[in-house]
Amino acid sequence: MAAYNKEKDVETAVQDDPKTREELKQVFENTARWQPGFKGFSADILVNINGKEEKGAVTVKGSQEIEISVQNEGLRKFAAENLASIAMHRGPRSFEESDGKHKLVYGEDDAHPLGRSVIMGGDGMSSFYRIKEGRIHQINRKTPRFSFSINVEESVKNEEGKFLTRKYTVYYFNGESGALKDVESYTDDYLRVGKADLPRSRRVINCENGAVVVSSMSLSNHKVL
Repeated sequence: MAAYNKEKDVETAVQDDPKTREELKQVFENTARWQPGFKGFSADILVNINGKEEKGAVTVKGSQEIEISVQNEGLRKFAAENLASIAMHRGPRSFEESDGKHKLVYGEDDAHPLGRSVIMGGDGMSSFYRIKEGRIHQINRKTPRFSFSINVEESVKNEEGKFLTRKYTVYYFNGESGALKDVESYTDDYLRVGKADLPRSRRVINCENGAVVVSSMSLSNHKVL
């Protein structure tokens, strides 16, 4: 995904709704994450962007602690950014540390195909989700430069019955005009190692400078640290 800085939370007049909070908390608990105390993993990696590829090794201890031996700058950057994103979203954290710190209330559009909206009062990115059948189907956020919408198309369940997102598409819009800027299509696969669901592969298809770019990374020989 495009890099962005999380905006600071803001004052809000939104009143927290206990029913909304309870449902979103259940959705949060239905999502697969690494166990508390998880120290990371190492693996071999093959990175490929439009046919240019390189093998190397990675060590992931957290979203800010990633070592990659791939030499090509573009390939290394792709792998580093995506492994950081995976580590951030799979990393252990509580509901109260994330979505639960906001004022939560349902939107009015409960018949939407992707589920009813949940508004994050006080979030500095004007975020709202769409939830349905116990999981998130859409995430919407705004930054000063652009806004984006993440749309989940396919999920799988792990051994504990928790959801792992397998396919999703991100739509980016110009912050001023609202015009579509870019589209990224993600396909993920996972490998169970011990009690952790680790990334086995990721493919991203997007448009850059008028051309379609296909980027992928494949990981093997995983070892939990």
